[in-house]
Amino acid sequence: MKAVPIRPRKVSFDVSAVQRHWNGGDPVLTRFFDALSVHFPEGERFFIQSVRHFQDQVNESRLREDIRHFIRQEGQHGIIHDRFNDVMAGQGIDVERVTTNLRRFIRTSQKYLPKKYQLAMTAAFEHFTATLGEAMLREDTDMLREADPVMRAMFLWHGVEEVEHKAVAYDLYQTVAGGGYMMRVSALVTAMLIMHVVVAPVFINMLRLDGVLTKPGVVARGLNRLYGRRGVVTCMMPEFLAWFRPGFHPWETGMPEKVAAWLEEYGEHGDPMRASAAVYGDLAVKEVV
Repeated sequence: MKAVPIRPRKVSFDVSAVQRHWNGGDPVLTRFFDALSVHFPEGERFFIQSVRHFQDQVNESRLREDIRHFIRQEGQHGIIHDRFNDVMAGQGIDVERVTTNLRRFIRTSQKYLPKKYQLAMTAAFEHFTATLGEAMLREDTDMLREADPVMRAMFLWHGVEEVEHKAVAYDLYQTVAGGGYMMRVSALVTAMLIMHVVVAPVFINMLRLDGVLTKPGVVARGLNRLYGRRGVVTCMMPEFLAWFRPGFHPWETGMPEKVAAWLEEYGEHGDPMRASAAVYGDLAVKEVV
């Protein structure tokens, strides 16, 4: 159970030419990621704010440094996904309405929820994104193998950094905010309810806009890739549900081999496109070298 140094990275991705259904032509799998992505910038700002509430109370030097790097990474995530949100807006998705509704919801939550609970929810959301980040590189999910190389690299970079800082909000909650087990469990349940209430309608509306809802076979195949026996979400469940175990810590899952491989590859040349292609070991390496 060993953490790794958190390294903020300033990256860029040219998403201007990305096709509408960039994930292997599958509209359901594509819009699953798009519906998450459109919420990321505002969500990342909430995470940063919830951590900052307790930042000045931290005495341990390693955690203070991790928090600074966490904030820089999350800020960069927001910037990159804002740029992709512009692409989705060009597809006819009402990004401004989505972000405005989320911003209003977050401000209301911040007004009425205790700061400790906001931090617990941040730790819970971070557990979800880190688990998703680890799942992105699992061969049994294969969720991004056929994706547009740029989009795959973007989500993979984001996912790897979520793994890298997966314990920061959790450790802050446990050691500084004095959070306990029951609040932690409650926060994950609340966070997942919020995610489904907020994200699901956007996901469905994207599919409606694409004309996919009138094609039940396409919807069924896509949902099976997400929630079927070997689906993306299904394969995440063992690691995700570990949160409910007393004594759980995010670094129990360690550093997955392919995440470590991405970090090593990126460290050699600082190119997330080459790191993504090399880790997947496919022909995309030739396109980006």
